[in-house]
Amino acid sequence: MWRTLTSLRFTLLVLLTLALVAILGTLVPQGEPPAYYLERFGTTFGALLWRLGLANLYSGAWLLVPVSMLALNLLACLVKGLPQALRRAMTPLTWQAAEALPLRGRFIWPPEMKSSEVVAKVWRAELGRSQRLSLPGKEIFFCEKGRFRPLGPYLIHFGLLLVLWGALVGKLWGVEGKLVVHEGELAERFETLRPLTERVLPFQVRLERFQVNYYPQSGIPAEFRADLTFLRHGQEKKRAVCRVNEPVTFDGWTFYQSSYGAEPSGPLGFEICQGNLCHRLEAPVRHRVELPGGGAQFLIIKVEGNLQGLGPAVQMAFRDGPGHPRIFWVSLNHPQLADQPDSPFAQPAGYRFTLTSLPYRWYSVFQVKQDPGVWYVYSGFLLFLPGLFMAFFLRPQKWAVVLEKTPTGDKAGRLLGASPRAREAFEVRRERLLRRLQQGARE
Repeated sequence: MWRTLTSLRFTLLVLLTLALVAILGTLVPQGEPPAYYLERFGTTFGALLWRLGLANLYSGAWLLVPVSMLALNLLACLVKGLPQALRRAMTPLTWQAAEALPLRGRFIWPPEMKSSEVVAKVWRAELGRSQRLSLPGKEIFFCEKGRFRPLGPYLIHFGLLLVLWGALVGKLWGVEGKLVVHEGELAERFETLRPLTERVLPFQVRLERFQVNYYPQSGIPAEFRADLTFLRHGQEKKRAVCRVNEPVTFDGWTFYQSSYGAEPSGPLGFEICQGNLCHRLEAPVRHRVELPGGGAQFLIIKVEGNLQGLGPAVQMAFRDGPGHPRIFWVSLNHPQLADQPDSPFAQPAGYRFTLTSLPYRWYSVFQVKQDPGVWYVYSGFLLFLPGLFMAFFLRPQKWAVVLEKTPTGDKAGRLLGASPRAREAFEVRRERLLRRLQQGARE
């Protein structure tokens, strides 16, 4: 079991399983009610998807089991390899080990050559700092580059474990819900998603103002902006602007702009004309209203505070006989739009609806989230940076130069070195070092 947990083959199997789960989660819509799958995939296949839990892959065993196996694999690799990597990183190169390195080249210098100064100069230019040791009859210069490289992969392993742990902490102890705040009002109660219940924030939120800006040509919303004030015990603590993709964080809670809408603050006033006969009346939202004289009725479906940049408007359903009702919009500031045929503002033939008053207020819907595991996730990602640098950009190399006197009085030098990785870069440096050492006498 230990060999399996620490094997690369097991890691690849787990990653392939996670990839398969991600593909299934992309192909099968997630989190829909059972009726949705029965209608879309058929009775038999839809029921099978639901019973197997494929409709909730990201919150069930389909994802939890392979992620747990990945965490075990990472932990086992850490336990197995980290102590050895620490010993290698913490053990400096000694002169005995340096002198035992493989031979990479030889050079001869005349007796009058200031050999120590030349080697020190070449060493500083090529390798930086080095250690120097004088022994009877010889001198040794040695250094080691990239000694901490073995720790890089284990920093990545540990970072991944922190990310997985942070995700688990957020799933088990995090809170996510929906908060609805009306313009000018305080709110502190919100509805959690799982489980579906109501919770109270440890502070209050007031929506000072809500704005929607539109693109001038298309009328598509360009920006939602909510000006928020956070209060605790009636005392203002923070003011912030929340936009789409620009969440606001206060006291460990994060607020994301999710949706918005306009809600009438009273009955809506209308002038309804049929030919030369006009009536003024008030109507509430989502209540069927009979026109004077009977024979026709209308229903206000919803209120928009700024419909495509044209200002306040209401969507209405009208019926004056059998069949489906006619759906159309009525603009408060642009009543002339009703004269445009084949447009959303075109009204039923023979009738003219004009808004005389439209009292409303904005409300904003926020996704509220408290995730105690987010700092573990951030810490894990931060560990990736030194881990990746050490694993892929540090080149472990060991070098030494041994100078010895010959019977003729000359200085014989040996270039020693070793590198377990990046052999091409090692060979380039070896040639450059040997060439500069061999030319040392002429320099």
